[in-house]
Amino acid sequence: MRPVRALLVVCGLLLGACASTGGLPRQPFTDVPVGAEWQPYSRDWVVIETPGVTAAKLIYFTKTGVDATLAEVRRLMPQSGWKERATERFVNPEGFKGQWAEYAKGADVCRVTVIEGASATHVDLTLARRPATR
Repeated sequence: MRPVRALLVVCGLLLGACASTGGLPRQPFTDVPVGAEWQPYSRDWVVIETPGVTAAKLIYFTKTGVDATLAEVRRLMPQSGWKERATERFVNPEGFKGQWAEYAKGADVCRVTVIEGASATHVDLTLARRPATR
């Protein structure tokens, strides 16, 4: 049982060394726009950087509804060079309506998921990007 416990501790330390939460700027990626009214919920932010890829999950709350928030996303993302590839409406297990839109810019992908909530709209940005080649 000791080798299993030691392996779990080592995995936890390695993951902790790669991931960071909180303390990130309001807009950590200059080419991934953030709505003016969006409030960061940084306690759940995660950014993982490796030599081959950067992955991030950024969470915000806003008072605007799903449609207005997604309209803002659709206005902002193309201004930074992102092209919409796919979108879909859904209802989550708690019964709240939402919609996601997936954007691409070169090899980079950003999925924006917007879900209505009881007191605020939840905006989830999930980003996967490869570092620029030099």
